[in-house]
Amino acid sequence: MGWLKKLLGLEKPENVESSGAQDIVDRFNKEQRRIKDAGTVDGDHYTDHVERVKQLKREQRYEEAIELLSKLVDATENESKEAGEGWGVAPWYYEQLAIIYRKEKRYDDEVAILERYQAQPKSPGTGPGKLAERLEKARRLRD
Repeated sequence: MGWLKKLLGLEKPENVESSGAQDIVDRFNKEQRRIKDAGTVDGDHYTDHVERVKQLKREQRYEEAIELLSKLVDATENESKEAGEGWGVAPWYYEQLAIIYRKEKRYDDEVAILERYQAQPKSPGTGPGKLAERLEKARRLRD
């Protein structure tokens, strides 16, 4: 509950007592909307574009996929910045760009997107280690 109070600026007991439950819920919902809006591309949250990316890749429409994925990478970074400390970027979008770049033998671009990922705050999971390994291999291919 401490994180919620901090998020809503209610870490001081006098603020909690003077705020009603509905006010807290309203503040929470507003904050959630603000963070989600930061991760929006073409009116939808970046997570709503996964199937479109997969479809473009299946159809080998790589330039369209690259264009969309570039926007989605920006969106996951924007959301991470808006959410603040402890909120990492989503690695899947970087990985998909890297995969396409490798298929296209665009090793400089693959290295660049993976280095961009390395510079971002990370969410817990296997993504960071997996993409660090991919970056090393991409650098070898590039060089």
